[in-house]
Amino acid sequence: MRDDTHERLAESARAHLASIVESSDDAIVSKTLQGVIRSWNRAAERLFGYTAEEAVGQPITMIIPPERVQEEREILDRLRRGQRMEHFETVRVAKDGRRLDVALTISPIRNGAGVIVGASKIVRDISERKASEQAQQRTIGELRRAEEALREADRRKDEFLAMLSHELLNPLAPIRYAVA
Repeated sequence: MRDDTHERLAESARAHLASIVESSDDAIVSKTLQGVIRSWNRAAERLFGYTAEEAVGQPITMIIPPERVQEEREILDRLRRGQRMEHFETVRVAKDGRRLDVALTISPIRNGAGVIVGASKIVRDISERKASEQAQQRTIGELRRAEEALREADRRKDEFLAMLSHELLNPLAPIRYAVA
């Protein structure tokens, strides 16, 4: 007879963690240091459109735009040095070709000996926030143009009133003199 309490607690903790990963609204993906996808949760399926069966075993570059592949090399280099990246904003591509603005948190995964063997990525879709920021910037630009137009109209009004005053006062001076 042997006490397996520790093993049962460890298994329970692993199941609990797996449940958290699967129920997360953020895409949670793990990959090797060679950039091969090892895990892909349901949120990643919803965000990118690939099922776990389609994604696991594939290179992570399948969701990276061609012009940003160098970014992934830099990320992997930083991970190999044990560095973590938080709130890294970038663009990824869904299965249907849509470009997604995302924020990434990337952490090294270490084995039992402490050697870095991969990375975990938490991916949050920030497309709505980016669209809102762009709309806000457009609105600010429109407000600045409207403000400039109002300043210009005010300047023209002042010029017109000055000219009108001058034009009215000049003919009135001789009339005042004649009346006097």
